[in-house]
Amino acid sequence: MQADKKSEPYKNYDTDFLATPETGPSMIMPNQLTSTPPKRFLRLIIWIASIACLFVLIGGVLVHRKISTPVQMELYPVMIEIPKGSSLQAVTGLLYEKKAISSPLLFRMLMILSGGEHSIKTGEYTFNKPLTMTETISKILNGRYEYEPVRLTIREGENAHEIARAINAKFPRFLEHDVYNLIRDKEGRLFPETYIFAPFATTDEILKTIEGEFVKRIATFTVAIASSTKTEQEILTIASILEREVPQKADMKIVSGIIQNRLAKGMPLQMDSTLGFITGKASLQLVTEDLKIESPYNTYVNKGLPPGPIGNPGDVAIEAALNPDTNNYLFFLSDKNGSNHYAVTYTEHLKNRRLYLGK
Repeated sequence: MQADKKSEPYKNYDTDFLATPETGPSMIMPNQLTSTPPKRFLRLIIWIASIACLFVLIGGVLVHRKISTPVQMELYPVMIEIPKGSSLQAVTGLLYEKKAISSPLLFRMLMILSGGEHSIKTGEYTFNKPLTMTETISKILNGRYEYEPVRLTIREGENAHEIARAINAKFPRFLEHDVYNLIRDKEGRLFPETYIFAPFATTDEILKTIEGEFVKRIATFTVAIASSTKTEQEILTIASILEREVPQKADMKIVSGIIQNRLAKGMPLQMDSTLGFITGKASLQLVTEDLKIESPYNTYVNKGLPPGPIGNPGDVAIEAALNPDTNNYLFFLSDKNGSNHYAVTYTEHLKNRRLYLGK
């Protein structure tokens, strides 16, 4: 009979094999399938991210400071003119040169981001105080020029020579002779008024405004002119004579009646103002030789109206030319105080000359 073997304790060979391999490869447990990056690598990532955030933060602070800090220029007020057709690059260079902005790169970026690179309003800008970059951008995109406006006054009756002189006085860069050549053919249609312009206005802009005012004002007389026996040009010519001949507006319709009476009788108008248009002289400066000047504007030798206006009339004179007073006068004169004296006959007129002018 076989002797009983000494019983051995139970062993789990599978577990032992996995836990303490004797030979060959060991089995991999499921929780060992995912690897974890080393702590040193994680610390590197966190450090880089922190540095990046710091740089972004610092950059943001610096950009905000550039944008929100007013830029101090040397002396105020400062005039900066942005020419027509200027590119964003040209405008940026101009503003930086004048010290209106502190960072050309940032200015261009903000202009592009705002969609304003093609919306810059050209013209002459006045900087009266330090502005932030955003304020400067808003200024040139909205055309806030902040200039001292130029007031140009054209007085009733002034002719093209006088108006050219007035424009030159307000805008010295426009030569009087050049301005006169532009407006000489517009006599009678440069409406008397006080106009307000930007100091950088062009002659085209000035004349367009003045002529536009004439179109607007003459439109109020359209019906009256259409029903008149005279053309618009003839009405303006009579009105321009009234402006130069009659000091008091209340007398204009009376003198307009005298003009109608003389025209109806085929008499020369004999208006000193028409000679003044030729010679540049005032009535009391005229001499006998002036009465003989050969010119279609000489109403001492030519019958009828002169070929065109001798000045630029206002509303009252145009109204008087359209609605002359009905009277029998054929002569009048203005004394040294600006009062008018009328006469039906030449004899009466000579008497008035002795009484009021000492002639």
